[in-house]
Amino acid sequence: MRKNVLIIHSDQQRYDSLGCTGNPYVDTPNIDRLAQEGTLFTRHIVANPVCTPSRCSLMTGLYPPGHGAWANGMALPRRQNEFISSETKWPLAVEAIVPEIPTIADRFAAAGYRTASFGKLHLTPNLGHPDYGYGETYAIWQTGVKDDWHGPYYGFQHVEMTKGHGEGPAIQGHYAKWLRENHPDIHTRVKRHERMKKPDGAAPVYQSVIPAELHHSRWLADRFTAYLNTCSEGAPFFVFIGFPDPHHPICPSHDLAAHHEKSDVLPPVDPEGTKRPVIDVLKDIRHFSEEDVKNVRRCTDAMVEGIDLAVGEIVAALEAKGILDDTVVVFTSDHGDFLGDHALLAKQNICARSLVHVPFILRAPGQDMPSIWDRPVGNVDVLPTVMGLAGLVVPTDIDGCDVCAEIRGGRRHQVFAYAFHEAVEYQNLAVYDGDHKLLYYPHTGRAELYDLASDPDEMHDLAADDDQLERVRELTVDAAMGMMKHTRGIGHRVCPW
Repeated sequence: MRKNVLIIHSDQQRYDSLGCTGNPYVDTPNIDRLAQEGTLFTRHIVANPVCTPSRCSLMTGLYPPGHGAWANGMALPRRQNEFISSETKWPLAVEAIVPEIPTIADRFAAAGYRTASFGKLHLTPNLGHPDYGYGETYAIWQTGVKDDWHGPYYGFQHVEMTKGHGEGPAIQGHYAKWLRENHPDIHTRVKRHERMKKPDGAAPVYQSVIPAELHHSRWLADRFTAYLNTCSEGAPFFVFIGFPDPHHPICPSHDLAAHHEKSDVLPPVDPEGTKRPVIDVLKDIRHFSEEDVKNVRRCTDAMVEGIDLAVGEIVAALEAKGILDDTVVVFTSDHGDFLGDHALLAKQNICARSLVHVPFILRAPGQDMPSIWDRPVGNVDVLPTVMGLAGLVVPTDIDGCDVCAEIRGGRRHQVFAYAFHEAVEYQNLAVYDGDHKLLYYPHTGRAELYDLASDPDEMHDLAADDDQLERVRELTVDAAMGMMKHTRGIGHRVCPW
C-alpha cells in the first residue's frame, strides 16, 4: 500500500517558535507530538528568506536560480501563464518549445495520487495586474469570479485558497466566502476594521475579533477533514495545507491572545542591534520599548498556538480514518521573522539565521530514522524525501536529495540559500557545510563565516581569522559552483528562439 503524503506548511515561522524547538512559553502539544513520533531536523534551511522563491523551491526541488522565481512578484513558470492560444501554429509541439517545471503535485498526480491544496500557495504574484491572469492575484479574487473555482492549479486537482495574512483571508478567498455565508456578523466586523484590543505602545499587534474556532487556521483543518471524508478507498492522496499565520499583520484570535497578555517570551538575540545584517530597507525597531518587543512575540506565539490547535484536528482526522500511520506527515515553513533579533522585525532579502532557519518535522512511520538530525537539510529536499518515502522514483533532475537516503548513507550534504536584491551590492548567498556557514556577497566580495556549533546565533564572524582563511576560500568556491549547478535558464523559455 502506497503512503499518503501530507505537508503542513505555515508562513513566516522561525525555528524557535515551538515547544519542541526550544520555546518554553508557547503551547504546541500537537506539533510537538509529531516531533516526538518522528524526526526533528534542527538545521532546516530554506532556499530564500521570502515567500514565493522559498515556496517554489519546496514545490520543485530546485533552488531559485533553477525555478526562476527569484523574488516575490514573480510566478513559477507555467504554460497556462503564457497566454498560448490553442489556435496558434507552432513549428513544434508547445510542450517542446515552452518548458514547464513540474511541481511536487504534478509528480504525485502523475503517479496516480489524488492531489489537493488548502490555504496559501503563493506561486504567482498577489499584487499582479489582473490582465496577467495569475491565479492568486488579489485584484482578480476581489471581483468574486474565483469564489466557486477549485482548480486545477499547478498540479493540484482540488484547491481551496486563503488570500492575504492576518485578517486578510476574511476579506477574499474561499475562507472569506465561508465566513461571509456562515458568520456574517464576524465578517462584517472584520470589514469594518473592528479590533478587540490593542496593547499600549508601538508594537504593530492587535487582537482579532475572529475567535479561534472560526479562524482560518481552524477552517483549514475543517476543510481537510471534509476532504478526507470524501476520499474513497484506493488511490492515496497528496495534500498541502498552507497556513497564512504567523505572518504579519500580527493579530491572533482574541481568545488565544488573552492567554499571552502577560506571558514571558524568548528574549531576542542582540536586542540593541549592535550586529546588523549588511542590507538596507530593514524594519528598524530600536525605538520599541522592551514591552513592545515582548508584545510582538506574545501575539506571534498566540498565532502559532492557533496553528497547533488546527494540527491537532488534522491528526485526529487521520486517526479517526485509521490512516495516520499510513501517512507521511511533514511540518515546516517558508521563512522566519526577525521578531526583535538585531532590533529588527519581519523579513528582508538576507540569508540571516532568523529568516532562513525554520522548523522541519518529518513523521514517517516504519522508517529507520533518528529522532533528531543536527546536520543541514534544505527545503529543496522535501520533494525527493517524501517521494522516496511514498515509494516513488526520486527525480534526478532537481537540486534536492532524499534526506532519508542521505542519513542512512552518512553522506555529506551541503545546503544553499539565495537572496536577491534590486541593489546588486546586497545580493547574498549562503553555504551550509556541516557546522559552518559562509555568507557571501558576490558583488562586493564580502564574506562572513560562522561556526554554528559554538555560535548558533551568528554573532561572531570568523572570516578574517588566520586559521579559517582556507575554509573561507573553499566555501567561496563551493558557493560559485553551487550557483552554476543550480541555474537552469531554459525553464523560462516562452518561444522557440
